[in-house]
Amino acid sequence: MVQVGAGDRKALAGRGSVTSRWEGRLSSLRRIAFDSNALIYLLEGREPYTTYVARAIEMMERGEVVGLVSTVVEMELLVKPLRDRDTGAYDRVEMFLRQRPNLTVRAVDRAVARRAADVRARTRLSPLDAIVVATALEERCDAIIGNDSLIASRLTGIPYLYMDDYL
Repeated sequence: MVQVGAGDRKALAGRGSVTSRWEGRLSSLRRIAFDSNALIYLLEGREPYTTYVARAIEMMERGEVVGLVSTVVEMELLVKPLRDRDTGAYDRVEMFLRQRPNLTVRAVDRAVARRAADVRARTRLSPLDAIVVATALEERCDAIIGNDSLIASRLTGIPYLYMDDYL
């Protein structure tokens, strides 16, 4: 069971609202990368997105899929708690990233950097978005879950599950 905060409990309780299209799409995946916004929605309890992300996290916890985040995503998750000096939120992010079964945090190395340069050259994505995409590609993920319309609109070499399309 996902145990991040009150937002997750609400999401899990309301899980029935997840569309069958979302369920079907998730069931075809084995390796999922998460964009920053998806995990921010989950950690902050932002509906309706929390319900969708929580479903993917449940699958990950049961071992049905493997989850991945880039250290760029980790950095983005920590910005608001640090800015707000919210140690509780900071600790929730740390706990989520360290204790979540079947979740890997991948550091940016030379292979990711070179792949990100290629992604950025082809798509004109921002450097951080290119790193998120490159990390998913290097880890051979089946898709990225997020809600960034710009990434969703570019041909990055990996499917981007744009959550607004499933609402």
